[in-house]
Amino acid sequence: MRSLKGIAKISGLSALLIASVPSLAAVIEYGDEDVLGTGTYATDPKAGATLEGLAGGVGTLATTSFGHSFPFTPSLTDFPGTDQIYVGSTQTASHDGYSSSSRVNGPQVFNLDYHTLRPANEQVTSFTLGIAADDFQFPPIRQPFEAKINGVTNTVLTSALNALDQSGPRVQFLTIGLDPALLTANNVLNLSIDEAGDGGDGWAVDFLTVGVTTAPVPIPAVVWLFGSALGGLGAMRRHPR
Repeated sequence: MRSLKGIAKISGLSALLIASVPSLAAVIEYGDEDVLGTGTYATDPKAGATLEGLAGGVGTLATTSFGHSFPFTPSLTDFPGTDQIYVGSTQTASHDGYSSSSRVNGPQVFNLDYHTLRPANEQVTSFTLGIAADDFQFPPIRQPFEAKINGVTNTVLTSALNALDQSGPRVQFLTIGLDPALLTANNVLNLSIDEAGDGGDGWAVDFLTVGVTTAPVPIPAVVWLFGSALGGLGAMRRHPR
């Protein structure tokens, strides 16, 4: 649903015309909410987390985490990268059940196509990434995770993942606001997660979300004024004195 924004003042010909610009908000989900293929959630796993509209660097955490059984493996219909146990790209030790189960080496890579959330001639004003993170255990095991957005390390998301202590294992949904300046022109977000140290703390992701707000691309005031002037000239020609 569109919500009206305020009216910006125009200062000089170089200012932007943004009068009463409405914005759009929408969310898309990647993967299945099936507790890593082991069952169903007793309640909405996203409850308490903000799915769209977060400013860059702002994070939220769902109110409930969910314990479950393991091991598990992805099905052929799962979104690529979900419901799969990962360990570090180089594993030299094992510290938990995941790291000695059926697993693959990182990095865990997701390509999240959100072009359907971005209408033509609209710009992204906020971008919110959601991750149903599972069995991240940096606090007790001390093998650091690293998250990259479009090939660049994102310190906020990295810190959020390293703050989780999901032994059990447990899955809990979190969201992070990303600066729209990090986005690429193809409207596909590349997310990668890897683990340094000895790579021996396994993890997984159940599903992901992307929430986007957009607004019409501002029209430079000089273009608007020029168009208005041409319209005025046309009116004068149609109504000679």
